[in-house]
Amino acid sequence: MAEQIWGEPRRGIRGANLRPIFAALLTFIALVAVALFVLTRNDDDGDTAADVTTTTTSSPSSTSSTTTITTTTTTTTTTIPTECTVDSAGTTTTTTSDTEEASPSPPVLTGSTLDESSSISTVGLDEVTFGMTVVQAETAANTRMIACEPVSDCYRVTPLEAPEGISFVVDDGTIERVDIVSGPITTRSGVGIGTPQERIMELFGDRIETLVNDDSSVDLIFVPRDEGDDQFRVIFTIRDGSVDTYRSGRIPMVLDPDPCTS
Repeated sequence: MAEQIWGEPRRGIRGANLRPIFAALLTFIALVAVALFVLTRNDDDGDTAADVTTTTTSSPSSTSSTTTITTTTTTTTTTIPTECTVDSAGTTTTTTSDTEEASPSPPVLTGSTLDESSSISTVGLDEVTFGMTVVQAETAANTRMIACEPVSDCYRVTPLEAPEGISFVVDDGTIERVDIVSGPITTRSGVGIGTPQERIMELFGDRIETLVNDDSSVDLIFVPRDEGDDQFRVIFTIRDGSVDTYRSGRIPMVLDPDPCTS
C-alpha cells in the first residue's frame, strides 16, 4: 500500500514537469516558422522591385533608339536634281522632292551675256555650245558655272548670273546638254515653257518625232535637217497640251530624261 501511495504522486510530478517543456518547444517552432515566412516575403518583394526597375530603365532606352533610326532615314537622299537656281548671295539650290542643298560659289564674273533675250538652239544656249568645258562655258557666258551637285563623271551646273530655270549637263568634262524647266528662255523660234503643242507642230511639221513616256507625258523631238546637225536634238516635253520642260543637246545625253542616273 505504501508503494501505491508514493508511486502515483511521483508519476504526476514527472508529467507536470514535461508539459512546460513541450509548450516551450512548440512556441519556439512557431516563432521559427513565422521568421522564415517573413524572410521569404522580403526576398520575393525585392525580386519584384528589381523587375520593375529593369523595365523602367530599358523603356526610355528603346524609345531613344527608335527615334535615332527614324531621323537617319528621313535625311537620306539619292535624287539627282533636274532644276537648280542661284540666289542673290551666289549659292546654288537643288530643287528636288527630297532635299535642298547649298554650296558656296567662286567670285562673280560681272556682265553675264545670258539674259531674258538669250535663246536655245540645237547647238547650245547663246555662246555656250555643246562640247565646251565648264571653264570655256564660263568665259563664253562671262559668268561662273556653279555645280548643282557633287562633281563627278556626270553632273549639272547652272550659270550664276542668268534667268531662272537653266541647267547644263556636264558629262566626262564637257557640256553636252541644256535643260529649261522654268523662266523666260525660249528657242530661236520662240518656243518656251507654256507654248501649246499645236504651235510646235505648226512650226516644225514633219521634223517632229513623237514619243509617249511612261508617265503619259509626250516628247516632241525636233530633228534638224541642217548639215552637221544630225547629232543634235531639241526635245519638248508636253503635259496638259503645252510645254512643261524642254532640253537641247547632243546624242545620246539629250535623249535620256535623267542622264546622270542611267
